[in-house]
Amino acid sequence: MTSAETIAVAPAPRIRLAAVGVLGIAVLVAAGCGDGDSARTDPAHPPTGVRWQPYQGVALPITEQGPAHEDDGAATGFDCGPAGAAVAAITHAVRLAVAADNQWSTVLGKEVIPGSARDDWAVSRVQLSVTGPAAREYAPRVLGYRITGYTQDRTTVDVFTQYSDGSRAVNHTTVEWFGQDWRLRLPDPGATARPVESIDQLPGDIVSLEAPT
Repeated sequence: MTSAETIAVAPAPRIRLAAVGVLGIAVLVAAGCGDGDSARTDPAHPPTGVRWQPYQGVALPITEQGPAHEDDGAATGFDCGPAGAAVAAITHAVRLAVAADNQWSTVLGKEVIPGSARDDWAVSRVQLSVTGPAAREYAPRVLGYRITGYTQDRTTVDVFTQYSDGSRAVNHTTVEWFGQDWRLRLPDPGATARPVESIDQLPGDIVSLEAPT
């Protein structure tokens, strides 16, 4: 595999978790999502029951807010509250980025909002080959997240990661409630905003969700 800044387009040994956000149809969340539970709707409230499971060499969180199911590499079944949205954003961005040749189409189909952006991503992915997991020394490590906007339809999540050389980055992601689950929105191919940016320090208000070393 060759190195690339945005692994949602080109998976690489030194994995950069790209924000893959926008295009698709928002579907209203099921009635009553989050009603009567302030913790459940608080963007700063962390996921509960967190454990970690590797996918293609990258440790991903498994929580009480999701994912509830995994099928052929695709993880689905997230709580409709902000913690579920955040875990979905992390999960979808990583799985889409590092999925092997025999799984990426399933991950794309079950975790990403349909539309021309998804179609364009598939065309680019066909030209690549990923047959095995990332080497441990190159795999990124999730540090936490910050929800920058939450509604029952759409949530924007900044995901913070650290790499083997000690550098850190923020990955700007967007998920939408689609088909009774959170799915990732891929960016418009013509978008000019950078989906991933290097940072020197973590913000003080992130929700810590740090993967084991």
